[in-house]
Amino acid sequence: MDSDEDLARKLQAQFDEEERLAREQEHEDAILAQNLASQSHDMSESDEDVVEVNRNEEVPVRSTSKTVPQHTISDDETDIEDLEAESHSNVTEKLQKSQSKESPPEKALVPEHTLSDDETDIEDFEVATETPKKLNKVENDQVDSTVTEKQTDSLTKKRSEHSISDDDDADTEELVAQGEVAQPPKTEKENEKKLSSSGNQSTPLRKDGSIEKANSSKKRPLCKFGADCYRKNPWHLEEFYHPHLEDKDDTGAKRKSESSNSTSEPAEKRRRETDSGSSMRKGSASNKNMTFPARLAASSPFNFFVNKSYSVKETHEDPLSLVFPDLLHPKLGEIVESVQLNFMVDLEFLMTNYKAGKIESKPLLVMYGQMEGNPRDYPAVTCTKVNLPFQYGTHHTKMMIFEYTDSLRVVVHTANLVPSDWYEKTQGYWISPAFPRLEDGKAGLLDGESPTRFKRDLVDYLTSYKAPDLTRWSHIIRKYDFTSCNAVFVGSSPGYHAGEHKDKWGHMKARKAIRQHGSSWTSSVPIIAQCSSIGSLGKDAKSWLSGELGMSLTGAPGVCASVPKVNVIYPSEDDVRNSSEGWMGGSCLPYNSGTHDKQTWLTECMHCWRSDRRKRTRVMPHIKTYTRLNKSQSAAQFFLLTSANISKAAWGTLQKQNTQLFIRSYEAGVLLLPKFLSDTSELPLSASDLSLPYDVPLTPYPSGAIPWFMNTNKSQTDIFGRTYP
Repeated sequence: MDSDEDLARKLQAQFDEEERLAREQEHEDAILAQNLASQSHDMSESDEDVVEVNRNEEVPVRSTSKTVPQHTISDDETDIEDLEAESHSNVTEKLQKSQSKESPPEKALVPEHTLSDDETDIEDFEVATETPKKLNKVENDQVDSTVTEKQTDSLTKKRSEHSISDDDDADTEELVAQGEVAQPPKTEKENEKKLSSSGNQSTPLRKDGSIEKANSSKKRPLCKFGADCYRKNPWHLEEFYHPHLEDKDDTGAKRKSESSNSTSEPAEKRRRETDSGSSMRKGSASNKNMTFPARLAASSPFNFFVNKSYSVKETHEDPLSLVFPDLLHPKLGEIVESVQLNFMVDLEFLMTNYKAGKIESKPLLVMYGQMEGNPRDYPAVTCTKVNLPFQYGTHHTKMMIFEYTDSLRVVVHTANLVPSDWYEKTQGYWISPAFPRLEDGKAGLLDGESPTRFKRDLVDYLTSYKAPDLTRWSHIIRKYDFTSCNAVFVGSSPGYHAGEHKDKWGHMKARKAIRQHGSSWTSSVPIIAQCSSIGSLGKDAKSWLSGELGMSLTGAPGVCASVPKVNVIYPSEDDVRNSSEGWMGGSCLPYNSGTHDKQTWLTECMHCWRSDRRKRTRVMPHIKTYTRLNKSQSAAQFFLLTSANISKAAWGTLQKQNTQLFIRSYEAGVLLLPKFLSDTSELPLSASDLSLPYDVPLTPYPSGAIPWFMNTNKSQTDIFGRTYP
């Protein structure tokens, strides 16, 4: 038996032999690796030779990787994120410990400082600790003072004329958003800072933060509107001197206080103002100072508005006037989606108004005939061009549909979505009530239908486009209750309409509605057709103007022995020459001399554009209206606002012995009838009832006057001294 010493020697020899074999194996591995490396370097990248490895020869491989323990991953794979986060946390902790050992902690560059609640100590602290910042601050204050003066000059220039907006505060917010002006000071401390930064420390302040009028009246220009100034914006009141307000402290202070607090009214108070609008006397002088939702409520049941003209300031005083942003007023509802159907669309103009209404990110569908602008610039907008099946047809409809969070509203109007139409032309707008959502998820055509069939007719009209986007909107409309609608929808859709479809469109739709729901008047009472363009009407009035359109607007069931006379309101050449735009006012009146030469009989029917009562004589009409007045011209049988001009393409023409109606264009309008508005036989005409956009009695063309023709030269100069073209 071996002793312990012998056993130890044997074990040591065995260990030595194993170590020798291991070293030899390592040496062989190194030689093999060198040979393989040299062979690989001898081959070019383009060689197609393949180095074959003998599968029977075992090549020893030394692994340097660590064995990773198995980890079961859950279905939602959240364990991976936890594992990675844990690993990252460990590494970060080690790095922090390593850095703390290698380098000593740096001293704090800024001493501890406790800030007061009003944060005014921040400026004092920066000035006390950093002298260079103090010098820079003085230089910046000088620059800011110069910029402020430039901003004030820019603002003064912009404010020298009264804005067309109903709410002056909205104008200030827009300028603030554009960076042209700073936010108006609201506290005495902020006023003191502003004055000290501009070096004007000697100007005394009132307790309410406004500048003392004893000094400001000498420096500020006198408001050119004098005692007639109705603006409430605090910027305007501080930039222009108003003696009738500021000579009396109580009056001036009260008005400024009211204007500064106008934007912070409680929501309940604003709601009461809107709800009480319908109880106020419509058309009263005080209505012009109401918010637009309140004026809309006060305009019921007609809901008929015109636009404000930028250059004719008198139109701003009309309580039944509006601007585009009024239609997007937040008090009307929170818009979640909308659709615009129109002929001419300036996409930048449209989206500028949507941005002002803070809905530029909400889905918008635009169906158009002609467009300027790139839809790709607006991700939320879908634009679809409407293709017409017939020559000389147009997509002439002007309509808006707004879906709110809990309701829906329809606006039928006459304005293209271009700036000139909204700023300098007379346009008409019918604004529906807010139609609530049907209960219990109902979405049928008969669910929530009005006595006027407005819902079904609107759905039929949208479906006639055969456009998927509008078909989707027709399904949206089905979900709302139109019971409160008091207007008849009168649409035109291109096609040959026969049988039961003949009375669904164009002038035949108007004929059916007036015959069924209108009062019975004799055919001797003339029709008034007010338009912005005229098509080819035939050899005489009986050919189509009186024989078809006129007969339909009387509600006559068929052909009568006597046809009604149609009085046409269309601007004369002198009307355009003396308009607010001069000759350019005729840009919306595309009637041409070639067409008129074939129908000179029409001159005897034509009347000038006069709207002195509504201060719009100088604002050329792009609006289209049709009506019929009693002998005293104090009431109307009906009132029709539409996009359709006096043309066969718009209204349709009967064919095949009056069994078929052929229409070329898309049009949309609303027909107001006494039965659905006041349950009487007539619509009363007055400032507090239905207010026509033109004056009555009508003004016939004077002797020698001619209609406005867009295609002829004008040797006379307009009010700006220009000839045409």
